[in-house]
Amino acid sequence: MKAFTVHGHFYQPPRENPWLYEVERQDSAAPYHDWNERIARECYEKNLPNYPLISFNFGPTLLRWMEEKAPKVYRGILEGDRISCRVRGHGNALAQCHNHVIMPLASRRDKEIQVAWGVRDFQLRFGRSPEGMWLPEMAVDLKTLEVLAEYGIKFTLLAPHQIRMWRPSRKAPWEPFSEVFYPFPLRQILPNGRHLYIFVYHREMGEAVSFGRALEDPQALLELIEKRFSPMKDGLLHFATDGETFGHHRKKGAEILKETLEKLINRGVKLTNFASFMEEVSWVPPAQIRENTSWSCAHGVERWRADCGCFAGGKPGWNQKWRAPFREAMNWLKERLDRIFQEEGASLFKDPWAALLDYVEVMVRGPESLLPFLDRHSTRNLSTGERVKAAKLLEMARMGQYIFTSCGWFFADISGLEAVQNMTFAARAIELARDISGIYLEDGYLERLYKAKSNVPAERNGLEIYKRRVLPRRFTTKDITAHYLITSTLSGRFRETRLFRHRFRPVKVDRLEKGATCFCCGMVEVTNLAFQEKGSYLFSVLQYCPGDIHCTLSSRGKERWEETLEALKSAYHLGITHLVRELDRFFGPQFYGSESTIDVV
Repeated sequence: MKAFTVHGHFYQPPRENPWLYEVERQDSAAPYHDWNERIARECYEKNLPNYPLISFNFGPTLLRWMEEKAPKVYRGILEGDRISCRVRGHGNALAQCHNHVIMPLASRRDKEIQVAWGVRDFQLRFGRSPEGMWLPEMAVDLKTLEVLAEYGIKFTLLAPHQIRMWRPSRKAPWEPFSEVFYPFPLRQILPNGRHLYIFVYHREMGEAVSFGRALEDPQALLELIEKRFSPMKDGLLHFATDGETFGHHRKKGAEILKETLEKLINRGVKLTNFASFMEEVSWVPPAQIRENTSWSCAHGVERWRADCGCFAGGKPGWNQKWRAPFREAMNWLKERLDRIFQEEGASLFKDPWAALLDYVEVMVRGPESLLPFLDRHSTRNLSTGERVKAAKLLEMARMGQYIFTSCGWFFADISGLEAVQNMTFAARAIELARDISGIYLEDGYLERLYKAKSNVPAERNGLEIYKRRVLPRRFTTKDITAHYLITSTLSGRFRETRLFRHRFRPVKVDRLEKGATCFCCGMVEVTNLAFQEKGSYLFSVLQYCPGDIHCTLSSRGKERWEETLEALKSAYHLGITHLVRELDRFFGPQFYGSESTIDVV
């Protein structure tokens, strides 16, 4: 019987503002709020009928966003895997290295973090261990495959040009691999004595679907598949492509794929997945990969560190010379983050790196799981301050992984959304490192970022982009509290609520109104849930007229807060001039206006 599968690689880079834990509005994704939302509607939702039928993987950071923002689609993806487990004995879903770093360019420790996080995230979401794992951009080396095997991964997918040598039969000698496609798995023997199976996808089919005319209508796709079946006696016909091809890049792609799969079933083709097919294979030819290669760069992995000529977007005459200093800046920063993590974590964790490997459980389960996690991994009963420090260390290390998300180097210029996002993660890591250790890394990082020159004259270089487009995304707990206070005043309701990974509990709120003015003052308790860091603010919000706001808050003077509030209310009754003078005396001249609210809605 003929066997067939499609593998869809569904992925978006992490887009959240790391201070807010929310994706901000992205105008380029209009009419949708952001690119995650747009692609979820155009692609992930429309492919719900296909997940039980095709092989697929979803990036863990995308699933985390989807769980909260597109829960129906999220549940449908998990259900698609459960259905395939029942029907085929093995699930369709593959795991993925956590945040899509180029694995050959990662250190041995970072390779393990990426795989460990990818595997555990998969287990917590899908309720089973993954059998296969998608390598970001199919970038591969032997050390990466060793880590996959150590974590129980049985197979991965590669392109034909990534196989260097093989033995096509038991008695055959080693020879160059020159096949354009091979319908059975290959077996890579690894230096650590383990092995990993490799499925070599049909690259020509994948390119016809992604860039050709194969998705113009169901008949075209059906003819492409049947044409490739004709020379095959047995085995598995399969190709791989970005999952976003089906609905986002090609608007009717999801529907055409579904109709084609149904026609194949009616014609007697067996739809299967890689793990299920492996049960039918008796002998697997040994092979040797071509290290430091990928599916999307003709120069190996140079696309993510050099001006190799591969890029997406851009204009004639542009270059990618910015890539080398951009990566050098990130490498410089990461070395110092690792040193801080080791030195500061040694007194807090039994094993800092083991704790970091397990931190993915907090990332998946949420901040409520942080304190039990720290209890398991800490050297002793930590004080409140030590718990906050430990939590910040772990989050700093997470940012240290995210700065290497591959999309930051994939496109034509350093001013692109994806490179700016990587810089934003770097800024958050730098801030946390200073909070934890007192070590200031920003100047050294920016000195290196300056060397990354943009092709866009107005953007100039990485340093200028960082100052203009990254620093305005920074928010403190005080900034977020001001947002809560202003929006609560405007709505007329001060309620206990969770917002931007903070919990707010109003202790006391007095609201006074006179004419067109409104004055609120009181005390609010704030918990930064990411670190379980608690505090409180004495506050005032004066609304002169609709849209004209004067918000002040302070964490000092709380021992006399009731007396202070009475003085503020008395000043309000005496007039705005008296009140503003009293506010300046207690809070200082700085205040938050209506423009200080955080626009992520």
